[in-house]
Amino acid sequence: MSTHTNSRIDKPSGRPAGLLLGLTGALLALLILNLAVFDDLRIDPSAGVLETFTKPQHLASLVAVLIAAALVAFKHRSAARVAVVVAWIEIAAFAFFHAIPVEVGPSKPYWGDGMGDALQWVGLVSIIAVSAAIVRVARRSSKRAVTPAAASLRA
Repeated sequence: MSTHTNSRIDKPSGRPAGLLLGLTGALLALLILNLAVFDDLRIDPSAGVLETFTKPQHLASLVAVLIAAALVAFKHRSAARVAVVVAWIEIAAFAFFHAIPVEVGPSKPYWGDGMGDALQWVGLVSIIAVSAAIVRVARRSSKRAVTPAAASLRA
């Protein structure tokens, strides 16, 4: 009896990979829109484009999502895991910086004294929703990816 092994257990393939790539691209677009349209550049007239996009927290978010998207696009075996980690980081960061109604450190809450407007809330909710969708799709696709050896053990 020959046993086939595959080291790419978490490699996204087919429809879930396309969906994961689309969601990761959507998250990148939403992060850029959040900086340019929904929040930073629209709210702060003294903010410049270059300095806004190169703030450490903004740049780190953009680069992390780009890396996750590249891994998904090239169907790397760790793509789903990286996408989930990046999505959870985005959820946690946006919840901490904008959804908690108390100003703690560098946070800018969208309610309470800060009172965000409708566009800021649309950006926040969209980013959290797309990040949650990434978590769900990536987990679902990694559960589906089963090696032939593992499948034969179940039978």
